[in-house]
Amino acid sequence: MNLSSIEILAGKLEHMSLIVLVLMLVEWGILIVTSYVEKNKEGVVSIISYLIQSIPYFLLSKIFIVGTMFWLYENRLFTLGFQWYIWVAAYLLYDFTVFFIHFLGHKVRVLWCIHGVHHTAEEMNLTVVARGSIFDVFFTPFNFIWLTILGFHPLMIFVIEPIARLYATLTHVNEKVIGKQKWLDKLLITPSVHRVHHAKNHIYLDRNYGETFSIWDRLFKTFQKELDNEKILYGIMNEKLNSDNLWHVQFLLWKELWLDVKKAPTLLDKIKYLFMPPGWNHIDGGKKAKEYRDEAWKFRLKKNSLSTR
Repeated sequence: MNLSSIEILAGKLEHMSLIVLVLMLVEWGILIVTSYVEKNKEGVVSIISYLIQSIPYFLLSKIFIVGTMFWLYENRLFTLGFQWYIWVAAYLLYDFTVFFIHFLGHKVRVLWCIHGVHHTAEEMNLTVVARGSIFDVFFTPFNFIWLTILGFHPLMIFVIEPIARLYATLTHVNEKVIGKQKWLDKLLITPSVHRVHHAKNHIYLDRNYGETFSIWDRLFKTFQKELDNEKILYGIMNEKLNSDNLWHVQFLLWKELWLDVKKAPTLLDKIKYLFMPPGWNHIDGGKKAKEYRDEAWKFRLKKNSLSTR
């Protein structure tokens, strides 16, 4: 494959967002007709969020994303070709980067204020893919923007990223459409695996960060399969948030962060509120995802132990 053919392919994949939007609307319509979706307004809020977040992407993409990628490529550390194994290496490195950036989005509170928007939906379907923050443009491009300095041509990334994004879209499909695929879970992030990631059940918190491959979660011990007798409850652990309210979805997490920073007694504590994980506080350290998860596992094991007696 030469550069000109890759450029043509990348140009065609620019329309991937439209394909994703069509898939969202088709599935959403089917779920509404079959009365499987209860919160119809949630899908509307997700799609409006998508339109809102597209504005900064449209305004900044050529300078902040495309321009930066080509500048980094001009100053690349290595010169790589377009052989099949270079494509494989690029996809794997891209996928690992998504895993890592995604992990940071859950562990750094200021980043959670951006990424957490995606988690506010309380029902799972393809419209959840559209539910992103207006500030996403300052976060998600780091999934791929730096790869060009290693020598991967920007056009390669413009092919890989939309393909990976299409796969990630399909992992949000409703459980009525696709159930569990246990044999695929060993390698891939299936819809079942990703549903766990969107759960607010304490036992599922902060698991399954991968986009395409589940190997990264297994390697770094963040993998969690969908458990039997543990129905997934979607959303985030915030009783104040209304998933049907656009303002809540986009800005409530920021408002709460600001209030915490404002009440912090020292400059160091104010900084910690920005960069410590969600749940941290300056009084007693707070209660974070791991503590909730550990408690949930102890309760489950105890309950199973009593039921077998």
